[in-house]
Amino acid sequence: MSTIIINGKQIISNSGNISISNGKVIIDGVEQTDDSKTINVVINGNINNLDIDYASSIEVNGDVNTVNSKNGNIVCGNVTSNVESKNGNIKCGNVGGDVNTKNGNISKN
Repeated sequence: MSTIIINGKQIISNSGNISISNGKVIIDGVEQTDDSKTINVVINGNINNLDIDYASSIEVNGDVNTVNSKNGNIVCGNVTSNVESKNGNIKCGNVGGDVNTKNGNISKN
């Protein structure tokens, strides 16, 4: 179980599947979107998959299986699979797969 905070709103996730697409936040298959144009994501606990097209900031205080982001900086713990950001910096712990960013820096957390 993980606690996800989107723009200050706390949500409990059992499966740890999170996606943000076209400004819509989906957690465990349920839309959690507010009216804000800025999306800041903080996750406390381990999650399965994080798939984001845009977020101002993404922080995972725990481990994650895969992380994909089109736009946004990523800070996370250990990743068992891959981390990818098209536009943004990546700072992670140990990564079991590949780490890629097209426009940004990669560093160890």
